Amino acid sequence: MGCKKERLFGTDGIRGLANHGALEMKRVLMLGEATACLLARKLKPRARVGLGWDSRISSPGLAAALTAGLTGGGAHVWRFGVITTPAVSRLVGKYRLDAGIVVSASHNPAEDNGIKYFSSSGGKFPDEAEQKLEKIMSRPDLLKPMPGVSLGMVRQVEAKAASDYIQDVIRRFANARLAGLRVVADLAQGAACRTVPGVMEGLKIRAQYMADKPNGLNINLDCGSLHPDKAASRIRALKSQAGLAFDGDGDRVMLVDEKGNIINGDRMMGLLATYYARQGRLAGRTVVATVMSNLGLELFLKQKNIRLLRTKVGDRYVSQVLAERGLILGGEQSGHLLLPRMSPTGDGLLTALEVLRVMRAEGKPLSELAGGWKDFPQRLVNVRVTSRPQLDKLSKVKQEVTAAQRILKERGRINLRYSGTEPLARIMVEAENASLVETWSNRIADAVEQSIGNGKGRTTTWLTCA
Repeated sequence: MGCKKERLFGTDGIRGLANHGALEMKRVLMLGEATACLLARKLKPRARVGLGWDSRISSPGLAAALTAGLTGGGAHVWRFGVITTPAVSRLVGKYRLDAGIVVSASHNPAEDNGIKYFSSSGGKFPDEAEQKLEKIMSRPDLLKPMPGVSLGMVRQVEAKAASDYIQDVIRRFANARLAGLRVVADLAQGAACRTVPGVMEGLKIRAQYMADKPNGLNINLDCGSLHPDKAASRIRALKSQAGLAFDGDGDRVMLVDEKGNIINGDRMMGLLATYYARQGRLAGRTVVATVMSNLGLELFLKQKNIRLLRTKVGDRYVSQVLAERGLILGGEQSGHLLLPRMSPTGDGLLTALEVLRVMRAEGKPLSELAGGWKDFPQRLVNVRVTSRPQLDKLSKVKQEVTAAQRILKERGRINLRYSGTEPLARIMVEAENASLVETWSNRIADAVEQSIGNGKGRTTTWLTCA
């Protein structure tokens, strides 16, 4: 009799406390075996897998467990070492590997970790492949480790992997006239420390670095894309032209203009979309964003005759729509942009360099290029819950949402959803008036709490302020 099937993958791979639950070392070793088994069924007995990890304390151990499982299952492993998630995505295609895996919890604190998978093209691992992995993991009795010379081999390619990625990026932006730019780069004590300095040096960008001394425990700690105000303070002190704040695995970036204003993913999408449209290069005159992107962006693009399509939260949904419609620009407010003509996955470094390239091409400061509209106040309330019924079907919640929509009309938005990794209901309300946003987000959160709350309270965050 097999074990009960478990759910491992969320919207962005496996995520949780390191060496606990799904990320316990022995479970991760088994996951490596299951991955080798899956690839052997789908592709060939000797599948080749690229493996990279971030700088947090648990990542080398989890990578070692994956390596043992993969090779024990007969797969060959290319070990890239500490390197960014988008670098792994790119190198999988460059080296013609069968899959890629990254051990990282992205912007999460050091105690967490995660595992992300990429297909042979460097894109997201297909949903059906993740489901098959979960099925295999539920039947460990079916796993058959390879004996003797049937084991997979390990190739240590840390130096080559980093160098190849760095040189690819330098070649892409060699004619972008970025030499001499003065920037501040916050590397989040993460994997970007391995790649960003080499690219900046190769492009002759004059960079001052912050949070560039990872020790395994300080990744994302009061730095990086979650704290772009740190780079903003340094910008003002050094009179630099731009600031770049990466996250722990380098797939997202928040920018700062020369005045110290923070430029999030929405503003980067607006800047790039208008530039591409003027150049006649914005496919379908359409941008893809999630339901969290600010209404100010949507109205700004509408004035430029550019359409904004919205998806569920998660870059995989943005990526799907981009691929289905042949579009070239999408992303999330968090700074995770997708530029599929440049990279098969989000790459914070490529995003930052592309914005800087446009800044040089336009001959205008970043504050002017990214300041074309006013954000609507936007507030997120997280309520801890006991269950997950459809939120808009709960009578109290439905009543409050209906009342709010009558007031806000087309100049406001409400989005209700559950967290993919925690027992949280997320209530986002957005409108022109901050007091309206606060009132209705509280009222709807009250209704959720009264209906399914677990009594452990709520947290609130202003995503954008008036």
